[in-house]
Formats: sequence, C-alpha cells, structure tokens
Amino acid sequence: MALSHEEKLSHLLDLMNLAKADEQISKIETIYILKVAERLGIDQLELARLEALGIEKRSIPKAEHHIIPLFHRSLILMGIDTRINDEEIGFCKNLGLQMGLNLYAINDIIQLALNGYEFMDPQQINDIFKKYYN
Repeated sequence: MALSHEEKLSHLLDLMNLAKADEQISKIETIYILKVAERLGIDQLELARLEALGIEKRSIPKAEHHIIPLFHRSLILMGIDTRINDEEIGFCKNLGLQMGLNLYAINDIIQLALNGYEFMDPQQINDIFKKYYN
C-alpha cells in the first residue's frame, strides 16, 4: 500500500521544518522539497498551503518499509547544502525516534552523513537498520 495523502503532507511538512532548523533555507533545499512534493503528487499550491497552514494531525506510516525511505529523504535534505549543524542533527534524531526507528541505527546513519556520505545509497541505510533488528 502506498502512502496516504496525510502521510505525504506530514512528510513534506517535516522536510520544510528540517530546512528551517538552521534558520537558513537554501535554494537547493527548496528545490529538493519541490521535487519530493512533485514525486509524491502534491502540487505547488497545496505545498504553499501546507507551509502556511500546517496540518491538523501528523500522520506517520506504520510500515517500516515506508518509514525508512522518508527518513532517508530527511538525511538527504540535511546534507544537501553541505552544511550539517546541530539543529538539523537533533531534528533528524527526534524525527527518527518519532517514526519508531532504532536510536542506534539513527545515530550510525547520522554519523555516516557527518563523515561525508550525505547521499547514502538506500541499501546502506537498510543494512544499518538490519544490523539492529535481529
């Protein structure tokens, strides 16, 4: 089953909030969010409305195979401007925990991002999660 409309909007709002975490939204971060929205089938008008009004209730997918790609997108956004700061790291850690992800896996993945692997292969991320889920 694909993501629900509410899950898509929640994810996009998370990305927007992550982009704002360092109080500097770069052009590349904006472009990335627009491309994710487009891929999810959310048009620019709805995205602007989401940014202005937010959402009533946050919706996170239940299935891990949906959650991990959303977390991966957050990591890409965190490093896309080549500046990763403590606010962004904290945001991603909290987001991962709210998604129900393993803290040790979250920390390992963020450490990889800090070591210059901002654009990690999805298989790398899956392998890290598998290491902690046995």
